[in-house]
Amino acid sequence: MLNNNEQVKVETQKAIDKAMELVTASIHSVEKLTRIQLEASRQILEDTTKALKDIAGLSDAKEVAAKVSEMAANTVEKNIASARDVYEVISEVGAKVSKLAEENVQAAQKAALNSVDGLSKYNPSSAQAVSEAVKSWMSNANQAMSAVSKVASQVTEYASSNLNAATNATVTAVKKAVNKAN
Repeated sequence: MLNNNEQVKVETQKAIDKAMELVTASIHSVEKLTRIQLEASRQILEDTTKALKDIAGLSDAKEVAAKVSEMAANTVEKNIASARDVYEVISEVGAKVSKLAEENVQAAQKAALNSVDGLSKYNPSSAQAVSEAVKSWMSNANQAMSAVSKVASQVTEYASSNLNAATNATVTAVKKAVNKAN
């Protein structure tokens, strides 16, 4: 009985540690996202103030239009950079959650095997059938986890390549528009 109590204590502590790891990762991601937002807001305020001062000193309509176009291009580029930063933080948290989920599946599988081992001490004849069923379940669970991991990896890769393509296309289009305006 003492062994079971110790196992419960150890497993409970592991669960608490995993929960704390997830909470810590969440807090760090919120901090990063807040930092990104604050930096973007500060930069927008500085750029807008500088641009308005520059525009106030201009008298030619073409110069004003060129300055506004330049300001718009800079704003788009900075917004895209912020979006990349947000994407990276979200991807990082997603990877952490996936890792923790995989570890939890592995812990559940280990607990199931330990239960089967405990059952074999009390009823060796039925333990074999249960052991085979648990091993089959674990094999299926591992295959499913592998398939989910592959799909998640493909989705992440697809999203990343689309984000990069969209970013490059947007920056190119904005630069062309600015050059036409000038």
